[in-house]
Amino acid sequence: MVWPRKTRFHEGRTKESQRAIKQPVFLQHGLVVDGRSWFALSHADQILPLILIEHGYDVWIANTRGTAYSNRHVSSNLTYSDYWDFTFSEMGTYDLPAYLNFVYQQVGQKVHYIGHSQGTTMMFAGFSEWKVENRVKSLTLLSPAILLNHMPFGLVKIVAEAYIGEIAGSFGLRDLNVMIEPLGTIIRAICVVPGVNCFKIIFDILGTGQNCCFNSSTIELWLKFQPQPTSIKNLVHWSQGVRKPVFSQYDYGDPATNLEHYEVPEPPSYNLKKIPKDLPLFFVYGGHDWLSNRKDVHILLNKLRSYRTFRELYVDNYAHLDFIQGITSKDVVYPDIISFIRGIP
Repeated sequence: MVWPRKTRFHEGRTKESQRAIKQPVFLQHGLVVDGRSWFALSHADQILPLILIEHGYDVWIANTRGTAYSNRHVSSNLTYSDYWDFTFSEMGTYDLPAYLNFVYQQVGQKVHYIGHSQGTTMMFAGFSEWKVENRVKSLTLLSPAILLNHMPFGLVKIVAEAYIGEIAGSFGLRDLNVMIEPLGTIIRAICVVPGVNCFKIIFDILGTGQNCCFNSSTIELWLKFQPQPTSIKNLVHWSQGVRKPVFSQYDYGDPATNLEHYEVPEPPSYNLKKIPKDLPLFFVYGGHDWLSNRKDVHILLNKLRSYRTFRELYVDNYAHLDFIQGITSKDVVYPDIISFIRGIP
């Protein structure tokens, strides 16, 4: 098991934030970033964790395995290949329960869970494996990345369709770190050239959509610590989701190996019907988000609509990262999140 690293922000400046008993909120970041991604804004009143703290919540932030603050293992003799043998499936099955059990042991309360991108993928994978409702009071899903089949053309789509992850894995590569030196220095040097819109270039290429609401400070702060590493196997699992219109376990590419892992020749789909009907869900998604494409989100919502109710917020001009690093999110998105969790007893 990978040793999970968590950060806690317990008290702010307001009287409301200094209450003795506060509800815990748990923030889970997305793919190829870490917990610092929530803070890549120049003003405190734009940052979701700090806004939550000042509104009287006990805020916890996780870092997924492989990132800078969670890159060691409890077993000192683990091999390179063994360490990176994970996808969002293991994160949802093992890491999330470890995080949330720890918080529960500290405060004795269920959390309001807020996930972005892979933070939503992990949670939806977890529903099939453990009783999420025992540790979670509500779910806010920013840019839900569950179904990926309608992703428009971009580098992510190209990587998936060309089986780049599988090819890299066949050469023994187990981790993906695009900021490894000297590449990281080269990328940062390009991004500080006056007139170069680095985020536009990066996210046009990656296919996550053109974010509407960044400024130069956001870009500079983000590039100090992001992107972060992940496993090649995780990249392959994401690619499988791009190629197939289902949300399923990792496909080992061989019926015999799948049979060994799952007792069936094809990887089973995650069972969305295990989502409790009385667990409050809040879906937040954007019209310019390529990774969490509106068509895929609507397909997911229609699958859920038949047996449960939920709340949703659609922001037409938002792309994938605007929800956590857009300078207008404090007015467009965050008041609705606070209203949502405040309305849950």
